[in-house]
Amino acid sequence: MRFSHVLPDLSTYVDPCEFDGDLARMKQAGYDAVELQIADPAELDEKRLGESLAKVGYNLCAFQTGSTYAARGNCLSTADKAIRRRTVELLKSFVDLAARWNSVIVFGSLQGRLKDEPDRRAGGERIVEAIREVGEYATAAGVVVALEPVNHSEVGFHNTIAEASALVRRLNLPGIRLMVDTYHMNIEEKDMLAPLSGVKDILAHVHLSETNRDVLGTGHWPAKDFLRELDSLDYAGFCSVGVYNTRLSRRDGIRQCAAWLSSQCGVLHAS
Repeated sequence: MRFSHVLPDLSTYVDPCEFDGDLARMKQAGYDAVELQIADPAELDEKRLGESLAKVGYNLCAFQTGSTYAARGNCLSTADKAIRRRTVELLKSFVDLAARWNSVIVFGSLQGRLKDEPDRRAGGERIVEAIREVGEYATAAGVVVALEPVNHSEVGFHNTIAEASALVRRLNLPGIRLMVDTYHMNIEEKDMLAPLSGVKDILAHVHLSETNRDVLGTGHWPAKDFLRELDSLDYAGFCSVGVYNTRLSRRDGIRQCAAWLSSQCGVLHAS
């Protein structure tokens, strides 16, 4: 397994040097790569990103796409054809970005909520139609879109690993795979370990997020058992640490998560 940490979109940094500082702290803490939250590939300064990553010898292992749901109303379940169309085209632009960076695309929130389409069957059919189109585009480009089961309070569709993996297998496209997030698993799954063995053949990415979304070790996620289970399944992808609810500075969060993974699980060792 390899480990990364989630950082915000480069464009959200007032001073790009702060982004470089976060990457340097990650490198020092022992992470292998970075995952970014990206709003729109058209707005990403790829030249600047490449320069920053080159300084620490990092790859962009994955990027998230969901921020455009809340900020821009992009959604796949809605009855509004224009919104669905622009969301599909946006996802295709993410595929093009992933092809340039050899990255995994994290997808989940853009499915939308039940307020976007209260009829779960109708919304689900629209989602399947859209993901099939994006998945065929991704497959042709050699890119993986990782479908993330997101808990029911944040997304209205495919909340569990069983639901999301059934969709992945139904589409049967190399460009559509599965990912899991420990925060959402804690809400939706009866067992944090049992579902993993059944999806090991389609598991492309993993998010490690504490049950309270603070730094690792402040909740009750069974980290050691979870990582041991992934290892037993020969999972070879990235595990990205995400911290979304903390009073710590980002750099302190990066350091504390790495130190906790090192002390509790024997992974990640500071350089």
